[in-house]
Amino acid sequence: MNKLLEVNQLKTYFFTDNGTIPSVDGVSFSIDKGQTTAIVGESGCGKSVTSYSIMRLVDSPGKIVNGEVQFEGKDLTKVTEKEMRTVRGNEISMIFQEPLTSLNPVIKIGNQLDEILILHQKMSRIKAKKQSIAMLQKVGIPRGEQIYRSYPHELSGGMRQRVMIAMALSCNPKLLIADEPTTALDVTIQAQILKLMKKLTEDYQTSILLITHDLGVVAEIADRVIVMYSGQVVEEADVFTLFANPKHPYTRGLLASTLQLDEYKGNLDTIQGNVPSPSNKPTGCYFHPRCPVAKDICRKEMPQLKNLEQTNNRVRCWLFEDEKEGLLHAENA
Repeated sequence: MNKLLEVNQLKTYFFTDNGTIPSVDGVSFSIDKGQTTAIVGESGCGKSVTSYSIMRLVDSPGKIVNGEVQFEGKDLTKVTEKEMRTVRGNEISMIFQEPLTSLNPVIKIGNQLDEILILHQKMSRIKAKKQSIAMLQKVGIPRGEQIYRSYPHELSGGMRQRVMIAMALSCNPKLLIADEPTTALDVTIQAQILKLMKKLTEDYQTSILLITHDLGVVAEIADRVIVMYSGQVVEEADVFTLFANPKHPYTRGLLASTLQLDEYKGNLDTIQGNVPSPSNKPTGCYFHPRCPVAKDICRKEMPQLKNLEQTNNRVRCWLFEDEKEGLLHAENA
């Protein structure tokens, strides 16, 4: 498959009065055309800042200090802001976590949809209105014309999220970035939204970068999964391998702490300790203070993110520095 997006050694730091905070610390990954890739991890791991960096939406005091974001051969970190505005919403669209704060509360839904089509597709206002109503109907809103004339506060959370999806897909983007798109929704609406995203992206052949902490959502929609911890990628694998045979101790901890109703016995496993402060990270592997199988070298040196033999799956762990040794350690962990 052809690469649509390639992120290489991306570093995004925040420069504060209390020092420099490395929020995204050397992240690399790629997304193929038509592929759905999920980034997972605890709050504060850098997954949302990674997505904002791709869109060049990191506000001061944050700044991209290193790396490339290659989108169809064009490095988005190097283009002008004017060029970037033609990419946002047109070639790359984003669904934000809370649609009520993303939609302008004093402008009707229809006008906000029309604006995107007029700006990026150069449509007339009459044609834009027709297309906007059609998009509202495509995302499962039966009263398209009524919603077109409504204000955001008049809609439910699920309806607002559908409007955001309609806005994101209205220009038929090549990449859709969805930042926690179902967090504030109940499970019934969440299932509907995920089904809708899968269907629409199949229809439009759009790639998805999904930012989430919900492994149930990942299992439902993702092709590949990137696990982040403390600003770094610690594991990447196809979704089936990751769930069936996770390699990194952090990934194993995340999966073990996920509720399985058919196996629930009254207690959930937890990952001991807390995510380190971005301004005060430990030496060596950032996960070692919480890792149940940490060795001496883990406390002293940072492991590299390496491909596992004969696969394009990757892991950052000293247990897998020598793969045969790593497999033995993993089985005994």
